[in-house]
Amino acid sequence: MTARVRAARPAPTAWWLSVAVLVSLGAALSALSVVIGEGAWFVPTMVTAAIAVTVAAVVRRLVPAWRVFWSVVAGAVALFAAIVVQFAADTALLGVVPLPETFLRFSLLIREGELSIVEQAVPAFADDGIRFLLAAGVGALAVASDAVVAATRRPALLAVPLLALLAIPVIVAPGALPIVSVLVTAAAFLVVLALHRPAAVGGAGGVSRLVAAVSAALVAAVIVPGLLPTAVVGANPAGTGPASLVTGVNPVLELGNDLRRSSPVEALRYSTDAEGGVYLTLSHLAEFAGQQVLPVEFDAPAVPLAELSPPTWLPDELTTGTLDTRISLRTLRTQWLPLPQAPATVSGVSGEWVIDPAGTTVRADSGVARDLTYTVQSLVAQPTTEQLRAATAGGDGLEEFLQIPDGLDPSIPQTALEATSDARTPYEQAIALQRLFTGGQFAYSEDAPVEGGYDGSGADIVAQFLVERSGYCVHFASGMALMARTLDIPSRIAVGFLPGARNPQVPSEYIVSSDNMHAWPELHFDGLGWVRFEPTPSLGVVPEYATDDILIGDDFVPPDGEAPAPDETDPADPANPDGDTDPADPANPDGDSDPDGPDGIPDLVDGDDVAGGLGSDGGLLADPVLRSNLIVAALVLIALALLATPALWRASRRRRRMRATDPLIVWREVRDTARDLRLAAEPTRTVRELGAGWGVDIALVAPLVTALEARAYAGPHGEGVVAPPVEPVLAALRAAVPWWRRVLAVIAPLSLIDREPDDARVVVTAP
Repeated sequence: MTARVRAARPAPTAWWLSVAVLVSLGAALSALSVVIGEGAWFVPTMVTAAIAVTVAAVVRRLVPAWRVFWSVVAGAVALFAAIVVQFAADTALLGVVPLPETFLRFSLLIREGELSIVEQAVPAFADDGIRFLLAAGVGALAVASDAVVAATRRPALLAVPLLALLAIPVIVAPGALPIVSVLVTAAAFLVVLALHRPAAVGGAGGVSRLVAAVSAALVAAVIVPGLLPTAVVGANPAGTGPASLVTGVNPVLELGNDLRRSSPVEALRYSTDAEGGVYLTLSHLAEFAGQQVLPVEFDAPAVPLAELSPPTWLPDELTTGTLDTRISLRTLRTQWLPLPQAPATVSGVSGEWVIDPAGTTVRADSGVARDLTYTVQSLVAQPTTEQLRAATAGGDGLEEFLQIPDGLDPSIPQTALEATSDARTPYEQAIALQRLFTGGQFAYSEDAPVEGGYDGSGADIVAQFLVERSGYCVHFASGMALMARTLDIPSRIAVGFLPGARNPQVPSEYIVSSDNMHAWPELHFDGLGWVRFEPTPSLGVVPEYATDDILIGDDFVPPDGEAPAPDETDPADPANPDGDTDPADPANPDGDSDPDGPDGIPDLVDGDDVAGGLGSDGGLLADPVLRSNLIVAALVLIALALLATPALWRASRRRRRMRATDPLIVWREVRDTARDLRLAAEPTRTVRELGAGWGVDIALVAPLVTALEARAYAGPHGEGVVAPPVEPVLAALRAAVPWWRRVLAVIAPLSLIDREPDDARVVVTAP
C-alpha cells in the first residue's frame, strides 16, 4: 500500500517539468516581439501564466485524487483571478472577486483588442485590449499544456501550442521570425521531453543534469526581446509602463482609460505665444463602424517632414498669421505626432512619416514617436460669425465625411431634427446641436459609460448615449458629429489634447497631462474649411463663434435690419423640403408647430422620444447589467456542471450495478464505495479480509461472501447465483467514516481512476 501511494504522488521532477513547459511557452511567445512593438506585454503575460501554472502544479501534488482535473480547475481559477487583478481590480470586490462590472470591463477589453488587431499595422502597439487577449490566451494555453504533459505519456503534444505561437509572426510578418526565439523554444521543448520520463516513473533521475539547461532556457526566454532590434522590442521598454501615456493607431480606443487613470501622467509640454494655449490634434476619425469610429484612411508614402505643406482645406483668405509652437514629448508614446490644427511646417524631427494628403495629421511609418522635441509653424485662422452664417455646408470630395452607417437607429436623426427645428442655416444647426449637449440635460461622466455598457464612439453607442445622457468627450463628439451628418453637414472627430495648464515658472509654457486627452467634432463649411465645436459640457475652450450668446432662428436679426427669410420652407431639413407640418410626425403627434421647449432644445426628461427601437430591438439582452448577470450565471452553471460531472458519472455506474444480479458486479460496487470513502480496498486481499478491515458487521457481509464463493466454485453453473441485497453494507460503510469523507466520495470518487472492468478477477479466499 505504501509503495502504491508513493508512486502515485508526483515526483520532484514534475515541478521542473512544469517550469520547462512554462519556459517553452515563454520562448515561443517572445517571437511575437516582431508583431507587437511598443507596450508592456511580455512580462505581464508570462507572470499571469506562471501564476496559473504554479497553482495548478501545487494542487496536482497535494490532492489525493483526480489530480489533473482539480489542477486544471485550480489553474483556471488562478488565471481568472490574476486577470481580474491586472485588468479590472477597480470593478471587483476586494480587487479579486468579480462583479457584473468586471465582466463588462472584460467585454470592452475583448472588443478593444479585436479592433486593435484589425486596425493596427505591424508592429502593433500593445494596448490594454491586446494585453488582455495575450494574458488570457497564453495563460489558458499554459494551464492546458501543463495538464497535458503531466497527465499523458505524450509530451510531444506540447509542440502544438508552441508551433501555434511561432506561426503568428510567420503569417503576419513573413521573414521576420526571430531565430533566437526559435532556438530557445526548441531547446526548452527538448528539456520537456527529457524531463518527462523520470517524472512519469516517479524518479528524480536526470534532474541535476538538467537544472542548468532549464535555468539557461529560462534566462534566454526572458532576454530574447532585448536581443531584437529596438523598433520591435515588446518586453516593457523604459517609459511604457503604467507611468506613461500611449496611443495606438486609433487613439480613441484608450482615451477613456487614460481619463480614468487614478494618477495622471505628464504627456508633453509646449511653449507658444497663443493666449490660453492651443488644441493639439493627433488624428481624425470618420468611419462610424458598429461601436467605434475608425480613423480617416489615406494611402500615402512615407516621406521626410520637410515635404509637409499647408493644409489644402484652409482658404488663403482666412489666414490671419502664423504661430510657432515648440512641443516636447515626455511620457507620451504615440504613432501620431501632436500638432496644432493647421500645421504648415515641422522642424526638429528626422526620419520618414506618413502625411495626411489634406495636410492636417502626421503618422509614424513604423513604431511610435517618443522623446521628441520639435517646432511647428501653424496657420492662424478663425472664421467670423458672419462668415459662418453665410456659408453652406459641404464642399468637394467630402463624401467620406457624410456617410451614415446602415441600420442607423432612428432616434439619432429624429433628435437632430428636433434640436435644430428653429435653425435656418447649417451654422445655426451646428450651434443648436452643441447646445443640445451643453444646455444642462446631459452630464459629463467618465464612469457611467463603463457601468452602463456603452463605452465607445460608434453609431450603436450614440443611440444609447442619447438615452442615458451621460458620458465623456468621446460620446459628445461622436454624438454631434453623427447627428450633423444626418443634417447633410460633413463632420469628423478630432482626437488630441486640450491646451493644458500654464506652467507658473515659465509663462509661455503649458503642461499637458493624460487628463487633457480630448475628442471634439469638426464640421466642414464650404469656403471656410473644418471648424471646431465643443459640445462637451464644462470642458474645453468654446470658440468665440460658438458661445452661448450666439443668437439663432427668430432671435437673430440681420445687421442691415432686413427681416429674416420666412421659415415656412426649411431647405436645411432634408426630411421636410416643403416645410409642411406633418400631424403624423411621431416627434409631433399633435401637429404643433413647435413641439420643443422655448429654447429649441427637445425635452429629453423622460428619454422616451429618443429611445427609438433600442429597447424593443435589443430585447432583454440590450440591458448591459442583465447581460452581465446572465454571463455570470452561465459561468456559474458551467462550473457547477464541471464539478458535478464525476458525481453524475459515479451515480450512473452505481445505478447500473445495483440493478445487476451477478454477485461479482455487486461486489465491485461495494469495493468501489469503500475506495470512494478512502477505505482500504486492495484487490490482493480477500473479501473476508476487506470486510473485517472496514469494521462492518460480519453478519452484513456474510451473505455476499457466500454468494461470491458459490459464484466462484460453481463452475459453468455459477452464473445462476443471485447476489443478495447490499444496501445495508453500503450504509454501514458510509456510517463508518466522518462526514467529510462522505462528501469527498461524492465530488471526487476515487473509483473512477484506474477502474477495473466488472468481470475482472476477485480474490474470494486466500490461496
